[in-house]
Amino acid sequence: MPSRQLRVIIVILGVILFVSSVLAQRQLDEADFESWTNVGMVTQEPSNWSSLKSSDAGAFINALVPQLCWRSADAHSGSYSVELRTVNSAAGTANGLLTNGRVHAELNIDNSYMYTDPDDTQWNTIAIGRPDSLVGWYKADPQVGDRANIGALLHVDEGRLPAFGTEANYIAGASWKAPYQAVPEWTRFSTPFQYLDERDPEWVLLILTSGDSAGSVIGSRVWYDDLALIYNVQCTMEVAELQLAMEGPTNLQVAFSTQGPPMAPVQFRVELSDADGGFSQPVNLGTLTTNAAQGMISCQVPAGVPPGTGYQVRVNTSSPYYAPIPVGLPLVIATGVGGPAVRNARIWASGDAILCDLRGSSWNDAYLEVYDSNGRMIERRALHGGSLHAVAIQASECVLLLRVTHQDGVWSGRVVMP
Repeated sequence: MPSRQLRVIIVILGVILFVSSVLAQRQLDEADFESWTNVGMVTQEPSNWSSLKSSDAGAFINALVPQLCWRSADAHSGSYSVELRTVNSAAGTANGLLTNGRVHAELNIDNSYMYTDPDDTQWNTIAIGRPDSLVGWYKADPQVGDRANIGALLHVDEGRLPAFGTEANYIAGASWKAPYQAVPEWTRFSTPFQYLDERDPEWVLLILTSGDSAGSVIGSRVWYDDLALIYNVQCTMEVAELQLAMEGPTNLQVAFSTQGPPMAPVQFRVELSDADGGFSQPVNLGTLTTNAAQGMISCQVPAGVPPGTGYQVRVNTSSPYYAPIPVGLPLVIATGVGGPAVRNARIWASGDAILCDLRGSSWNDAYLEVYDSNGRMIERRALHGGSLHAVAIQASECVLLLRVTHQDGVWSGRVVMP
């Protein structure tokens, strides 16, 4: 076979996706690299993935090109990962390559590309919805000046890389490049999809390499495992700010959308942050189990949550393929400004103090908490039924938020300091 014919195939190995926009749904086929074909042979490949040995150039040419991928027992999870190597060949340097589509090769090197074959499930991956990003795990041992690459394309109809006239079918794209150094431990990577338009893609095409395009160096190696698509979960509140009930829990409706439906029922839960917007110990407000891409969740904010402007709400799941997007939700007192009556008690501002008249109340073991407009507690005082309390406050010309915790529950209100 002429060396130029072999070179046609080898150069394809250096093609890495360059796209300016992307998004899609559903998980990738066999992206944990546990299932393989032709194990122990030079033609070994992960199931539903392909390298140069299974190009569409035919058995004769495929038998002459070098092996570029191996099953590795060094895995991030499970038993196996895929190892790609940049090797020497009769036509020169061959960049380690793997795609979930197929390699197309011709004698004319300029006509070579990788593509989705919509008519053969072995060479295509269905895309549903609009994913936010591509993630995975890798280890790398590159030669000096080299680095591993990953490219991803979301498209409709025909999809090729390079495009060869299929640009109009591109929906989104993502590109990730490893550092120019060894990465000896399994490390997570993430790369976002950049979308070109609002269409929903039909297919997702990936290209994994061991080296940096046509400049890869013989001896560069990379291991990939556990690739996945991540979908954002957006949420929308029915109100711009939530007025807390005087006593008891406060009802709230939260709408959500996932950018891609789950493949099986998933429990979506609405979580409330702390007053500073942190989710280290979120409060569960409500749940809904569904396989729909969007829905409405009925929630309750528990009694006793203090008011504040720094709260956030998110819709979370136990699925590793969904990423919650928090939204701010100020919590405010539902009562009007002034001196409200509170079950045979009265609380109002006078001078530099808040007066709590509990002479007609039987409250015991009660506590008054005073918050500024940012939700920061500035005073906490024990109250006793049958007494008149004067709580000194170092604040003037402002609205303060009050919360009284007592044996019957929680009361909230506001006062204006003169």
